[in-house]
Amino acid sequence: MRRPALSELTLRERIGQTAVLRQKFLNNITDLKEYFHRNPYGSIWTMASNKNNNNMENVADEFGDQIDYAADIRNRQFVEHVSTLMKVPFLSAMDAERGCRKVFPFFSETTSNTGIAATGDPSCAYELAKCIAHEIKLAGNLWDWGPVADNSSPFSSSSLTRCFSSDPEIIKAMVTEYIRGVQSEGVAATAKHFPGSDKDEYRDSHFSDGIIRQSMEDWYTRQGCIFEAAIKAGAYSVMIGHKAFPACDDTKINGRYIPATMSKKIITDLLKGRFGFEGVAITDAVGMRSITSMFDNSVDFYASMYNAGNDVILGPIHEDFIEIVEKAVLSGKISEERINDACERVLDLKEKLGLFEKKLFQVTQQDREEAARKTTEISQKYAPRSITWMSRKNQLVPVEKKNIKKVQLIYIGYSNDVLQNLVDFVQPAFEKRGAAVSIVEQVKNEAHMMEIARENDLIVYFAHIAPHSPYGVGGFIQEKATQFLHLLKYGGEKSICVSTASPFVYNDWFPAAENFVNLYCSCPEFLQALVAGIYGECEFEGVCAYNADPLAPRS
Repeated sequence: MRRPALSELTLRERIGQTAVLRQKFLNNITDLKEYFHRNPYGSIWTMASNKNNNNMENVADEFGDQIDYAADIRNRQFVEHVSTLMKVPFLSAMDAERGCRKVFPFFSETTSNTGIAATGDPSCAYELAKCIAHEIKLAGNLWDWGPVADNSSPFSSSSLTRCFSSDPEIIKAMVTEYIRGVQSEGVAATAKHFPGSDKDEYRDSHFSDGIIRQSMEDWYTRQGCIFEAAIKAGAYSVMIGHKAFPACDDTKINGRYIPATMSKKIITDLLKGRFGFEGVAITDAVGMRSITSMFDNSVDFYASMYNAGNDVILGPIHEDFIEIVEKAVLSGKISEERINDACERVLDLKEKLGLFEKKLFQVTQQDREEAARKTTEISQKYAPRSITWMSRKNQLVPVEKKNIKKVQLIYIGYSNDVLQNLVDFVQPAFEKRGAAVSIVEQVKNEAHMMEIARENDLIVYFAHIAPHSPYGVGGFIQEKATQFLHLLKYGGEKSICVSTASPFVYNDWFPAAENFVNLYCSCPEFLQALVAGIYGECEFEGVCAYNADPLAPRS
């Protein structure tokens, strides 16, 4: 398929290239050919792995019973099939900050960006990003919405572990290598979320406004230089965040500063002008309350984003989106030149990814297994270099096998996936070394804590506070919080406390812990390395890339 000229595309087709369709909009569609004729989207937001999604069932109807219902195979077949219906090849994109396992269960999950930075080695960012990109490519995706380039507040629960560090130099080194790793696999990387974050802003754009309160000079020193480095590293795309930046644009609507997503000064003048970015500027997901509450009508809502300089709208929330934007262009609210420029940038991206030259390559079961094996190897390589001692005040570790007959695991968190990983990987790792293991999710009272201390040779606490776990402000509430009145009251000398995500759990919840380890993730290789380190089979070498003291001055 050759690249079409703009003159060969209808206005609706050009508009379609500038938006990423929400996959759920296809769930009740029975005729894909007719749907994409009316709604010629250029890209899709790949989210679901359930084989019963109707959009994938439709592909099965087209291809017959030969379709393997593995999620990645279905996605590749779907993308290739839709491309046959269009003048421009279809592009599948996804958010895979830590791998694509949640969407494609056969593949891998890696550590968080904070965990990568704890290694102090930018090669870790490169190698893991390369693994992630290779796996999502095997699954039919060529656009990755990462890396996170934000220098975020430690109080921002939506950013916990998603950011590399609070040190701009560390972030720059990690972000640039991450971009290199992704794009070495022929996948587009996305530096996000321009113009970044404020050191004190804790609010979540999913629900509320956020503001960057710094001057332009301070912003550049702390945050802007990171995005500039990402652009110089050749990032194919930049994602625009929904935070306001009054030092750059103090425009208000109904008394509220406009978000960056709706600011021409931030996107066109700063990102594309001053920083010289020539790739694709894509919005963050546009269903967030921080922006859906800015306008009462859909035409102004989308027009503001196009006119600001966004080239792609991520996840339009209206099913008649293309009609809305077409009317906005025909009425003059959006210039056709702006749509053409955005469309050309998307076509440029697709050309860089080779979509006009070939179909998605065929993938064998051996390819999938080899990719997963490679990611596991890289994770195993870096796990001990990432895992960090935050407190080590006694000689408990390394333990001797002969002294550890009974181990109590105590899980404090809201994620069933993390709890399952303790069952699947931590418990067997201890049992392999001769210990009997039990798991509890709640220490009921002081007497319960006393019993645990009396009956066990080793107590390991696992605390999980992560982005959107729970959704809203990250922390422990109600019974999960009140149990901290009892935790470590007995048995502290034979206890190890572990954070499986946030690096701030130690000072926030476990300041009395004699032994505290930051794991930064709950992926299997890191959990297994934790147990190996407890028995002295490896050393934990990580250094937290944040100052985890909540009272420390923040730059």
